[in-house]
Amino acid sequence: MKDFTFDDLKKAGFNVDEGFGFTGNAEKYLAALQRFYRRSPRTISGIKDSISGKKYDELVILVHALKSNARTIGADALGSVAEQMELLGKSGENDRMVSSSDELLEKLDKVVRIIEPYGLMEEVHPASEISAEEAEKTGRELIEAVEDFDDEKALELIDSLMRYPFRFTLINVLKNAREDIREYEYTEALLKIRRVVSQIED
Repeated sequence: MKDFTFDDLKKAGFNVDEGFGFTGNAEKYLAALQRFYRRSPRTISGIKDSISGKKYDELVILVHALKSNARTIGADALGSVAEQMELLGKSGENDRMVSSSDELLEKLDKVVRIIEPYGLMEEVHPASEISAEEAEKTGRELIEAVEDFDDEKALELIDSLMRYPFRFTLINVLKNAREDIREYEYTEALLKIRRVVSQIED
């Protein structure tokens, strides 16, 4: 892979070092930038639809995910606005949450424009990661293994599923599910695994 310095992103205010801390290395950071860019139209339309439909619980979920994803690529200013909206929504201050959406969408649009050159490059797939298709297949097998109380196979499949680039909050859910399996808490594990698998995106 080309040796990227991401100096343009640093000059634009991105916390690239933080992004490396979350993702692990330059290749994975680039992959995270590309995923963020690729998913941004769906994110924007989801936020707008939630606001117009007054689906405030859905909006809280969307800005929570955006907060995590923004910080993964070092877009801290965007992540902070998303976090503020999430807290307002969780406190039931829906009007204030919605009134912050213009600033959120403005910052999101700016981030998308800045990372566009990376988003339009040939897609990068780090060797250690699995694709959405592989993750969905692994997720189905994992659910079957837990339903069959096959803890040895389930633990192996959880390790495989964790190679999909989930948000860190979801990785932690999988880690908790792994502990549930080890404690024979299969129902709890299944609930967590189903939640995580439902978040796999192409």
